[in-house]
Amino acid sequence: MEPQRETYRPPWLLWVEAALAIVVGGLSLYREITAQNDGSDLRADPRLAPVHQAQLLEAARAAYAILRTPEFAAALTGAAGDRTIYVSRDRGERSAEVVLEDLTGRGRYLPVRLIMMDPAAPQSRGHYAAGGGLGYVSQDGEIHLPLDVLADWAADDLVQRSCAINTLAHEIAHTISISPFVFTPAFTDTRLGERAIPRRGEGDSPVASYLIGSAAQCAWLQQQGRITASEMGACVEVFGARGFNDRCAAFTAGEPVRERPGLPPPMRPL
Repeated sequence: MEPQRETYRPPWLLWVEAALAIVVGGLSLYREITAQNDGSDLRADPRLAPVHQAQLLEAARAAYAILRTPEFAAALTGAAGDRTIYVSRDRGERSAEVVLEDLTGRGRYLPVRLIMMDPAAPQSRGHYAAGGGLGYVSQDGEIHLPLDVLADWAADDLVQRSCAINTLAHEIAHTISISPFVFTPAFTDTRLGERAIPRRGEGDSPVASYLIGSAAQCAWLQQQGRITASEMGACVEVFGARGFNDRCAAFTAGEPVRERPGLPPPMRPL
């Protein structure tokens, strides 16, 4: 048997192969780090019954999907008008175009765990989101929700169901980062225990997270045929762009979704 001959490989070729491997691996990691969560990277609270986990995931995926629709963009820009929008403590106010770019292009959505809050715990009727850490894979975002969200989504009335979309879209906004490697929230408002956004002026500019929630809610209602495009601005006004107005059960008789006497009072603006 003739002995095998070793193929000579010059040192520079080894360096080229190593460099290519680093580049390919780096690009793969970068794609993963900067990937958008399209609503499929969700986990529901395992303490919930399977049917309730499925309902919660269905509502959250509907909220993710609505943020990328022309109906949502029209609702957000129409409600903002010529005004700038308060986006975060670090960035202050920005245009509606910047907000939409954060939502559909520049922003990075964290994977999310949907957690139901203990009804007996303080703040159990509130909701909040948390995120942080270095890199995409180091920490998921968490959205803590009251049981009311499940009740809203399971309701027969479309407007009440849409309030679950509002809550989830609002909290999803808090899990968007404008940095690919370090979690830098695109949208902030108040922290737990705060009654107002610190250092925010008394202007009438919308607060991005609340505007996103109401615009998503009303865009979903338009998709369901409950309101028309011409009613979008009135709908966003009803549910609020500087805080959430809890009027979920005020339209069960099919009333137009717009301001009218007798509605529950609006939230004090943030």
